[in-house]
Amino acid sequence: MRCFQKFIFSDVFRNRTPSILRLGLVTARKLNTKLLICMMISAGSSAYAQDTSPDQRAIVHQLGSTTITGNPKNIIALEYSFVEALDALGVVPAGIADDNQPKRINQLLGKKIEYKSVGTRLEPNLELVSSIAPDLIVADELRHSNIYDQLGSIAPTVVLNSWEGGYSDIKNSLITIADALGIKATGEKVIKDHEAAIAELAKKVPVDEKRSFLLAVVTPDVLTLHTSSSFSGSVFTAMGLKPALISSKPLEGGVGLERLASINPDVLFIATDAEGTLLDQWRTNPVWLNISAVRNGKVFEVDRNQYTRFRGLRTAMIIARDVVDNLYAK
Repeated sequence: MRCFQKFIFSDVFRNRTPSILRLGLVTARKLNTKLLICMMISAGSSAYAQDTSPDQRAIVHQLGSTTITGNPKNIIALEYSFVEALDALGVVPAGIADDNQPKRINQLLGKKIEYKSVGTRLEPNLELVSSIAPDLIVADELRHSNIYDQLGSIAPTVVLNSWEGGYSDIKNSLITIADALGIKATGEKVIKDHEAAIAELAKKVPVDEKRSFLLAVVTPDVLTLHTSSSFSGSVFTAMGLKPALISSKPLEGGVGLERLASINPDVLFIATDAEGTLLDQWRTNPVWLNISAVRNGKVFEVDRNQYTRFRGLRTAMIIARDVVDNLYAK
């Protein structure tokens, strides 16, 4: 109405002819045109307001910033830690890069969920990803940076550090995912509750604990050491424990028994798969037998999935509980 009134008064006062007919014709023509423009502007303004909804937010991630609108529901997770994060937020992903091993997802979450596999974490099948019609993809920086543009052409994509991420990276990633879902406050509460639970377990660690802790992954032919920057190493630190291998790189791979002996951890967690490993060859080796953790009976064999592949909040709790149960249980 204000737009209509404005056009009436401006036209009448610009046409000061005594001819009522001339005034009527000129004003009518202009009013018809300008009224139409006014209506179009009003309609356009309303549509623009919908496009710039307050639900729209910029999510900053490892490769830049991605605009997310509303609350994504159809989500694809391309790493196990992202599946854990979504589960902690009460969300079941529509698609998961599960390495074509659904039993791992059951183990990861401690329950069975319904989802569609999109292939391996290293090389997710983009056709399968697209077929799900996702409204959010959560990808890993190391594994998926090279296909970021392709993923982004399918759906808004957020890239986070999982494969090389430490404990703090994993916690920050959960909050970023929650923000992308439009439930950031929920994510912050999940982290707060989790940190409180870890702190309770950490209280069981004696204040005079000086021993060094190390996680090593042993396969049939390779030994890999997890440093202070790794997920397990940073969980040890959060527990008030001393990592045996300090490094800015999370992994030291392709090493031999002599390297492990030179580090000489006091407490050693050995992560293995089901099949035979190098550990079977070392059990009678004098070098192995002289390692502090071996001499003192502080070597614990653990599941490789739980300790190295999954890397989520649930995994952190498993590591923390294992430390307490194996070393400080009364």
